[in-house]
Amino acid sequence: MEVHIGANQGTHHKYTSLIASRKIRVLLVITGLATGGATNVVLDIGSHLNNHPDFDVQILSGPVPEGRNDVTYLAYEKGIPTQIVPTLINHINPIVNAKAIASIRRIIIRGNYDIVHTHSSQAGVVKRLAARSAGTRLIIHHVHGWGLQEEMSAATRMLYLSLERLCARFTDRLITVSKPDIKKGQAHRIAGEDKFTLIYNGIELEKFRQPVNDEQMRSELGLDPGCKLVGMIGRLDKQKNPLDFIRAAAIVRKGYTNVQFLFVGDGSLRSECEQLINELGLKESFFLLGFRNDVDRILSILTVTAMSSLWEGLPIAFLESMSAGKPIVANNVDGASDVVINGTTGFLVTPNQPSEMAKHILYLLINEKQCNEMGHVAQQHSCYFSKQRMVEQIESLYKELYSAS
Repeated sequence: MEVHIGANQGTHHKYTSLIASRKIRVLLVITGLATGGATNVVLDIGSHLNNHPDFDVQILSGPVPEGRNDVTYLAYEKGIPTQIVPTLINHINPIVNAKAIASIRRIIIRGNYDIVHTHSSQAGVVKRLAARSAGTRLIIHHVHGWGLQEEMSAATRMLYLSLERLCARFTDRLITVSKPDIKKGQAHRIAGEDKFTLIYNGIELEKFRQPVNDEQMRSELGLDPGCKLVGMIGRLDKQKNPLDFIRAAAIVRKGYTNVQFLFVGDGSLRSECEQLINELGLKESFFLLGFRNDVDRILSILTVTAMSSLWEGLPIAFLESMSAGKPIVANNVDGASDVVINGTTGFLVTPNQPSEMAKHILYLLINEKQCNEMGHVAQQHSCYFSKQRMVEQIESLYKELYSAS
């Protein structure tokens, strides 16, 4: 299968005269600036373009849902013009969705945007319909994992696919963050391969490679000074499936007692997680740390990272873990296989099988040499997922599509 990967970096000279007289106006639209991969990508693109002589950029966001960590302030701190649309929500509500389309349409027309770049799945339909009705020159949609879920009813699934197929017709390019998402999009007849461009998520690699005082960090978190640590970064919600990570931790503890477990993040399943931790006798060895702004420091003291998600696009947490030199044990879902080289930088396991996850975590805890070697290779592999690489590929794609339109 032939797929666009990034954009043609060698064609920059074609754009010089085209954009010399006028900046390209870009509107980045996301359902809500809550902690997560899509938000990171939007903020990184916005920050890059905001300091670029060829672009004007604005972020348009909906309100952050209750229970999610609102990081809208980061957009303001970075100096990126940002506007909130109260009716832009992440679920189907015909009346509210219609109001959102009307509001976004007015903003697009008033701002005279050349490119509308939408993010997230369900609300991506609303945003693209608004951009279409406003006569936007270019519409790009960023797929951070498709919204298809196994528990969807047949009617909901059909509605979702019908809307995605409809919007794909007038979407100039679909950016995916993993190869499996391209295959899934084609398999569901959302679009042909010529509509897809693969651009991996990226992070600031050096941030996760800074030395940290292990003893001090453990003391701050109330951890034992000499034990090994296994951690997961994410939300306590259905997608991230934290209950299976807790179950895996209980199994690991039966075979290796000198270990503690951390979960960085919060969410709607917190009470269920606390209950399961107590039921499995993990109260002294499993810690729910809530939202933290020092994930880089926490990663530095971990022995192994885990990810029990049921679906993913390309998890930022994977990239952060690799950059920190930590092997990953993760469910083999969606984009996980684009990041984790099974048996080399970590292990991919069957979803909903905490015993299998526990088996590989236990292996890494017992076999310290192999654990360190995997972490070293993971750190080398992380170089393919830099923030600079990502934003430059997106910039190049913008210019390529703009010049051809």
